[in-house]
Amino acid sequence: MKKKAVLGIALIVLAAAAAVLLLRRPAGGEDFVLKRTDIDYSILASCTVSYPEPYGMAAKAGGDVVAVPAREGQRAAKGTLLVQVDDFRERQNLAIALSNYEGVKLKMANAREEVYPRLREQLNDARASLAEAQANAERIGALFQAGAVAKVERERADTALEAARARFNQVKLQVDSYSRSGAAAELINQLNALSAQVELARRAVADKRVAAPYDCTVVDLDVVPGETVETGRRVATVLESRPWILEANVDQRDLGFLEDGLPATAVFDAFPAEKVAASVNLVCTVIDLDKGTCRLKLRVEEDKPFIRHGMTGSAEVRGRRVPGLNAGVLALPSRYVARDNGAAFVLLRRGGSVGRAALEYAPIGEKWVAVRNLPEGARIAPPK
Repeated sequence: MKKKAVLGIALIVLAAAAAVLLLRRPAGGEDFVLKRTDIDYSILASCTVSYPEPYGMAAKAGGDVVAVPAREGQRAAKGTLLVQVDDFRERQNLAIALSNYEGVKLKMANAREEVYPRLREQLNDARASLAEAQANAERIGALFQAGAVAKVERERADTALEAARARFNQVKLQVDSYSRSGAAAELINQLNALSAQVELARRAVADKRVAAPYDCTVVDLDVVPGETVETGRRVATVLESRPWILEANVDQRDLGFLEDGLPATAVFDAFPAEKVAASVNLVCTVIDLDKGTCRLKLRVEEDKPFIRHGMTGSAEVRGRRVPGLNAGVLALPSRYVARDNGAAFVLLRRGGSVGRAALEYAPIGEKWVAVRNLPEGARIAPPK
């Protein structure tokens, strides 16, 4: 008996729970009970694969194509040689410029390490000789005043002093001239000019190479070895190796539900059975005044080989949950909303009767509305 009683109670509880679920389920012909809940808000928009774009690479210098080591469809790292134009003359000019530069650099090093130190040593010797001659001249002068030496001795000491002073001044002038405006300055000027020539020669050599500007895939090659190309002619087309970016325009009313990083799904017109994971990469807050839309960028999170630049499709973004908009709101399926002369109302059930009740609401997408003027627990009957 006890088992039967327990079983009976369980059946009653299940029946009651089923009745509550049916009461809340927005199926046709059934009442809906208002309850605070979170509503998933989906934003739908047409999209186009906009980035990365194919990049056409032109020859910076004309000449005969001597090698095309790249292949169409090949993945190439940044700096990989794609097309080589004959650069024999440019390499020779670079070698000459480097030789001249190194020659002057060696002269300058020699000047700094040998010539200038030697001049400084000569200046020190001249300064010492001048000091010695000065002391000797003063000593002879004192002896001459005391009558201890002849006039000729004094004149000889003064002459030696003048010679020592002239030698010191000459060496000092050489040192100053060498360090400021003489040979050293001239060597510096030569080195600067030759350095500029080396850089120009290197650039001329580099201009004969068409190399990958970044990690990429070679889309197209427009030349073959032995062909002559002119400056500015396109020789290769590459596509940067980075995630695809989709662009879409969404209604400005959806801005409150959008932010960077939100998950999304994209389906392309050419492959309708393939759903591709994506995420919001950028929400542009500038509104197109004519269309009332804003631009949205999505980043594709999967490596799908069938995606191509310019493909069109549709994207669905899972909007963020905003308290008061689609989180913790009294949500009602929009099919329960009726209108009379433009005014919205619902059929509110009270006891055994049903009557009209004016409705204040905010739309949540196309399927739900957030009720503002009815209490939680209100029972809404389906419109007739």
